Amino acid sequence: MSALVLQMYGCKDETLTLQRVPYTGSEIKTDGYYYSYYVNSTMEEYIVAFFLFRNGIILSAGAYDKTNLETLEKKMLERYESLQSEKIGWGVFIVSDNKIEYEQWSTSGGPGGGLPVFKSSYDIENDSTLINPAGIIYYFKQFSPKPDSTNNFIK
Repeated sequence: MSALVLQMYGCKDETLTLQRVPYTGSEIKTDGYYYSYYVNSTMEEYIVAFFLFRNGIILSAGAYDKTNLETLEKKMLERYESLQSEKIGWGVFIVSDNKIEYEQWSTSGGPGGGLPVFKSSYDIENDSTLINPAGIIYYFKQFSPKPDSTNNFIK
């Protein structure tokens, strides 16, 4: 039993290696969110979304059943309070050479494991269009009131 307790509580979350740097450029918009349509392996359609903040923080807003953007926004705001208290989805980003590079905590890597850090990047097509390595296009949507980047995980 004690080995199980050690396994459950002995694993630490991975550490972000990117340093949070305030974003002061104009390559991307930050007064809303980026979204894309996604089809999973069982052919279910979803909308995935994330926020980029001027202080260099990224927050994944999650995946939602495919719906219209107005309904998506309502669901994101309803979920925001729980996002503030969870480490999953928070991270940092930097913009360099027409790319966004980011790291954020992802779901657990296994039973009893700490949270792994997911690393990826987007090519910046223009200030409101990003393309991930798989070729999936993310579109910008202005949004107010945009949640803030207050969290207990990134200083």
